[in-house]
Amino acid sequence: MYAFEVSLQYRRAVKERDFEAILSLFDNDAVIVSPLRGKCDPKSYHEWIFAAVRKASVEVQNVFQALNGELSIAVQSRYEWLLNNEKVIHFGGMSVFEFTPDRKKIRKISNFYDTSLVRGALMEANGELAEPA
Repeated sequence: MYAFEVSLQYRRAVKERDFEAILSLFDNDAVIVSPLRGKCDPKSYHEWIFAAVRKASVEVQNVFQALNGELSIAVQSRYEWLLNNEKVIHFGGMSVFEFTPDRKKIRKISNFYDTSLVRGALMEANGELAEPA
Protein backbone atom coordinates (compact mmCIF):
# COMPACT_ATOMS: atom_id res chain seq x y z
CA MET A 1 0.00 0.00 0.00
CA TYR A 2 1.29 3.45 -0.83
CA ALA A 3 1.99 5.98 1.89
CA PHE A 4 -0.34 8.60 0.41
CA GLU A 5 -3.21 6.10 0.38
CA VAL A 6 -2.68 5.49 4.11
CA SER A 7 -2.74 9.24 4.74
CA LEU A 8 -6.04 9.48 2.82
CA GLN A 9 -7.51 6.58 4.81
CA TYR A 10 -6.50 8.43 7.97
CA ARG A 11 -8.18 11.66 6.87
CA ARG A 12 -11.36 9.80 5.90
CA ALA A 13 -11.47 7.99 9.24
CA VAL A 14 -11.03 11.28 11.12
CA LYS A 15 -13.77 12.94 9.06
CA GLU A 16 -16.10 10.01 9.83
CA ARG A 17 -14.96 10.03 13.48
CA ASP A 18 -14.27 6.30 13.18
CA PHE A 19 -12.03 5.81 16.22
CA GLU A 20 -11.29 2.12 15.51
CA ALA A 21 -10.35 2.80 11.89
CA ILE A 22 -8.09 5.65 12.96
CA LEU A 23 -6.21 3.58 15.53
CA SER A 24 -5.85 0.63 13.12
CA LEU A 25 -3.73 2.83 10.84
CA PHE A 26 -1.06 3.45 13.49
CA ASP A 27 1.92 1.34 14.50
CA ASN A 28 1.92 0.17 18.14
CA ASP A 29 4.50 2.78 19.24
CA ALA A 30 3.21 5.63 17.06
CA VAL A 31 3.10 9.24 18.23
CA ILE A 32 1.44 12.45 17.14
CA VAL A 33 3.18 15.78 17.69
CA SER A 34 0.99 18.86 17.66
CA PRO A 35 1.64 22.52 18.61
CA LEU A 36 -1.22 22.53 21.14
CA ARG A 37 -0.78 19.03 22.60
CA GLY A 38 2.91 18.29 22.30
CA LYS A 39 3.84 14.64 21.86
CA CYS A 40 1.15 12.07 22.64
CA ASP A 41 -0.15 8.69 21.58
CA PRO A 42 -2.79 8.48 18.81
CA LYS A 43 -5.58 7.42 21.19
CA SER A 44 -5.11 10.39 23.56
CA TYR A 45 -4.74 12.84 20.69
CA HIS A 46 -7.95 11.77 18.99
CA GLU A 47 -9.90 11.69 22.24
CA TRP A 48 -8.81 15.31 22.76
CA ILE A 49 -9.58 16.43 19.22
CA PHE A 50 -13.00 14.73 19.16
CA ALA A 51 -13.92 16.35 22.49
CA ALA A 52 -13.08 19.81 21.11
CA VAL A 53 -14.08 19.50 17.45
CA ARG A 54 -17.54 18.32 16.46
CA LYS A 55 -16.82 18.12 12.73
CA ALA A 56 -13.65 18.56 10.67
CA SER A 57 -13.19 19.08 6.96
CA VAL A 58 -9.81 18.94 5.26
CA GLU A 59 -8.92 20.10 1.76
CA VAL A 60 -5.56 18.72 0.63
CA GLN A 61 -3.64 21.35 -1.34
CA ASN A 62 -0.23 19.77 -1.92
CA VAL A 63 1.64 16.57 -1.13
CA PHE A 64 5.44 16.45 -0.89
CA GLN A 65 7.47 13.25 -0.83
CA ALA A 66 10.83 12.92 0.89
CA LEU A 67 13.72 12.94 -1.56
CA ASN A 68 16.20 11.31 0.80
CA GLY A 69 14.63 7.85 0.74
CA GLU A 70 12.79 8.31 4.04
CA LEU A 71 9.32 6.82 4.33
CA SER A 72 7.53 10.11 4.80
CA ILE A 73 5.27 12.58 3.05
CA ALA A 74 4.15 16.10 3.93
CA VAL A 75 0.54 17.08 3.26
CA GLN A 76 -0.37 20.77 3.07
CA SER A 77 -4.06 21.32 3.82
CA ARG A 78 -6.79 23.84 4.57
CA TYR A 79 -8.94 22.94 7.59
CA GLU A 80 -12.46 23.81 8.66
CA TRP A 81 -13.39 22.83 12.20
CA LEU A 82 -16.85 23.05 13.73
CA LEU A 83 -16.13 23.33 17.45
CA ASN A 84 -18.33 21.98 20.23
CA ASN A 85 -19.67 25.53 20.83
CA GLU A 86 -20.86 25.81 17.17
CA LYS A 87 -18.03 28.21 16.22
CA VAL A 88 -16.35 27.49 12.87
CA ILE A 89 -12.64 28.14 12.40
CA HIS A 90 -10.55 28.00 9.22
CA PHE A 91 -6.79 27.60 9.10
CA GLY A 92 -3.98 26.13 7.03
CA GLY A 93 -1.30 23.71 8.07
CA MET A 94 1.05 20.90 7.23
CA SER A 95 1.13 17.31 8.47
CA VAL A 96 4.25 15.20 8.05
CA PHE A 97 3.47 11.48 8.02
CA GLU A 98 6.23 8.96 8.77
CA PHE A 99 5.54 5.30 8.00
CA THR A 100 6.68 1.82 8.92
CA PRO A 101 9.08 0.20 6.41
CA ASP A 102 6.19 -1.64 4.71
CA ARG A 103 4.30 1.69 4.38
CA LYS A 104 1.16 0.12 5.85
CA LYS A 105 1.15 1.87 9.23
CA ILE A 106 1.79 5.39 10.47
CA ARG A 107 4.77 5.73 12.85
CA LYS A 108 4.46 9.43 13.48
CA ILE A 109 2.44 12.48 12.48
CA SER A 110 3.90 15.93 13.08
CA ASN A 111 1.35 18.72 12.69
CA PHE A 112 2.31 22.32 11.96
CA TYR A 113 -0.09 25.27 12.03
CA ASP A 114 -0.40 28.79 13.42
CA THR A 115 -1.63 28.27 16.97
CA SER A 116 -2.71 31.92 17.27
CA LEU A 117 -5.61 31.10 14.95
CA VAL A 118 -6.64 27.93 16.78
CA ARG A 119 -5.75 28.28 20.47
CA GLY A 120 -8.16 31.12 21.29
CA ALA A 121 -11.11 29.43 19.59
CA LEU A 122 -10.43 26.15 21.38
CA MET A 123 -10.06 27.91 24.71
CA GLU A 124 -13.35 29.70 24.12
CA ALA A 125 -15.07 26.41 23.23
CA ASN A 126 -13.57 24.48 26.14
CA GLY A 127 -10.58 26.08 27.94
CA GLU A 128 -8.96 23.00 29.40
CA LEU A 129 -8.75 21.37 25.98
CA ALA A 130 -6.42 24.03 24.57
CA GLU A 131 -3.58 23.35 26.99
CA PRO A 132 -1.22 20.33 26.82
CA ALA A 133 -2.13 17.40 29.01
